[in-house]
Amino acid sequence: MKQVLSLFLVATIVLSFGSCTKEAPSQGGQNPFYVPGGGTIDPGTDPEPDPIVTIPVGEVPLTFTQKVVLEENTGEWCGWCPEGAKIMDDAIAANPNTVIGVAVHDGDPMEIVNYNTWHKAFTGVGGFPNGNVSRRSAAGRGSWMASITADLSPATAPELGLAMVTSETGGTLDLDVYVGYNAPVTGDTKLSVVITEDQVPQSSPGAQSNYSTSVTVDNSWVHGHVLRGVLTANEGNDIDLSSAEKYTKVSFNGVDLNAMGILDMTKVHVVAYVNVNSGSTNPAADNGGKWIINAQQAKLNEEKTWD
Repeated sequence: MKQVLSLFLVATIVLSFGSCTKEAPSQGGQNPFYVPGGGTIDPGTDPEPDPIVTIPVGEVPLTFTQKVVLEENTGEWCGWCPEGAKIMDDAIAANPNTVIGVAVHDGDPMEIVNYNTWHKAFTGVGGFPNGNVSRRSAAGRGSWMASITADLSPATAPELGLAMVTSETGGTLDLDVYVGYNAPVTGDTKLSVVITEDQVPQSSPGAQSNYSTSVTVDNSWVHGHVLRGVLTANEGNDIDLSSAEKYTKVSFNGVDLNAMGILDMTKVHVVAYVNVNSGSTNPAADNGGKWIINAQQAKLNEEKTWD
């Protein structure tokens, strides 16, 4: 009998050692390393970290490509304006991803009267065709290419860049504009967004006047980069560029493109740019310190990433 009892005790002790496991305690408040269900974590680590925020245009890059906006003041009544249009097209062809054209019409059916009146006064238009590069004072067409070349070769990289997501259905546009930066951008910064259309026919056959012998204008002449709509205030909307996330997102929803007289949605571009309307410290700025810092252009239904 004593032998049987001894064997039973030995077996119990062996089984106890053989099945010994360390379980996580059932009361987490008594163990700073307790994780429900077992296991440990490093002290000070959040067991439920905040989700990583992603945006469809990708992470904000460390540097941005400099882009310039050429705003041309034009009109069908202007005989020298086709020459200005050709210079604009040549500049874009030579710099296809960095020069963005906007043709602001005057005195013809494509004119947006309120914007044109403001824009002429703001940039100091003194004749047609006039134009400005990056919001310098308006100047004659002979100076545009030199200004573009200078602006595309800045001494320092631009302090911000833009990206866009556009979605259009049935002539209704939803738009997200992202302005990215690696350090806060201060000053009188504003976001401007406009709509342009390419290959717009003359308002009537032969409506476009022409004095230039270097440009052929006939009944098949079409207008490019025509300003069709302005989604912000004429001078742009105030924008805060100081977020710790290093980007600011601005959305425009339910924009009625049909009301802008657009003829072909496949020829439409959305142009967004950040402009400083006074007090710019950029040494190349003039016109009272006005300046377009950087710009971006996208087609409809496009994710235009940082580039």
